[in-house]
Amino acid sequence: MPMTKTMAGLILGAVVALATGRPAAGQPAGDAGAPKQAGKGPVKVFILAGQSNMEGYGGIKTIDELGAHPTQGQLLKKIKRDDGSFVERDDVFLYYQRGKEGIKGPLTVGQGAYKDRIGPELMFGIGMGDYYEESVLLIKTAWGGKDLYCDFRPPSAGKPAYEIPGEPREVGASCRKMIEEVHQCLDQLDTHFPQFKGRPYELCGFVWFQGWNDMCADRKIKQQVLDEYALNFVHLVQDLRAEFKVPKLPVVVGEVGVDGDQNVSPDMAGLRAAQAKIATRPELNGTLRYVRTAPCWYPALDELPRKLASEEGRVRLKVTAQVQEELKGTPAAADPKETERAVSKALGKALSENEEYQKVKVEHDRVVSHWVCHYQGSARVYCMVGYGFAEAMKELLQAK
Repeated sequence: MPMTKTMAGLILGAVVALATGRPAAGQPAGDAGAPKQAGKGPVKVFILAGQSNMEGYGGIKTIDELGAHPTQGQLLKKIKRDDGSFVERDDVFLYYQRGKEGIKGPLTVGQGAYKDRIGPELMFGIGMGDYYEESVLLIKTAWGGKDLYCDFRPPSAGKPAYEIPGEPREVGASCRKMIEEVHQCLDQLDTHFPQFKGRPYELCGFVWFQGWNDMCADRKIKQQVLDEYALNFVHLVQDLRAEFKVPKLPVVVGEVGVDGDQNVSPDMAGLRAAQAKIATRPELNGTLRYVRTAPCWYPALDELPRKLASEEGRVRLKVTAQVQEELKGTPAAADPKETERAVSKALGKALSENEEYQKVKVEHDRVVSHWVCHYQGSARVYCMVGYGFAEAMKELLQAK
């Protein structure tokens, strides 16, 4: 049994998380400036896989919003020191083939899809690092725009029983790439991480955060895609367990929780229902936790984009009126395209000079940094998602 700081507290926290669907209250954050020294036992390895939300689009510039979380604001202290610098763990490491550069080093911020982004790996890794005395290694294998029904389709699922519309696609390519990258890391562990030289490793868990592109499948096949989502995932887990010889590998699945629970579209409701069925599969009974992420969404992610759009619309109306007045009596006045070009050219300057718009923009940019499909680029959300994954994984590890 791995050593923990307060076993009873962690068990209670995991029960709360599963009962409410919300990331549970964990132990006090402690001093971010002094992470514990890793032990010398087997390196504890976790595979993090999926598409763009596993890559991570939480803007580092929005991370201070985590401190404003009503119950888990103290988690920010595990990431950011009082002097504004960011923690670099000496007991948790990340292997991530991000583009051409690749990451092979201590866990810290900037290890999301880009250098200015974070993903669920940050708080998940911190949670696992705090849980284990041994070193922790996260292997992240994620690519934007990939689905389960084709890209990640595992070998044991066989070929789709339906024809996929559009250009021919290579079935299972992302699944094979995921397995290949995990082997590349583990088979040369001493080379990638010299500090692990001579130490064994233990594959301890698999975390899956994916689904958007299955929701966006062509209407001709969409219902079939959603109907088989849970079974395809079972096959994926079974194939991974067989490949790495871990028959009861613990598995955590993250719901696609974009837009929260207030304004759920029919498409999103269909995807979430398909994902939730994973937790009912008897093949994974006792080894899987399904984590809702919709509760991580919070009102500012809806309110601030609307507020900024409203302010921009107000300035645009004013600029449009000015442009129309300036063009009055000229040939361009009769050409809507010419008018729009003139408005667009003047709008940027007008927005930069409008105090009320700039005030709202500062407020907006403190919270929002990317598209809605990426949880508005909220680092707070990605941290809470990673925290929820860690709490769920802890419960599975304690039950082994």
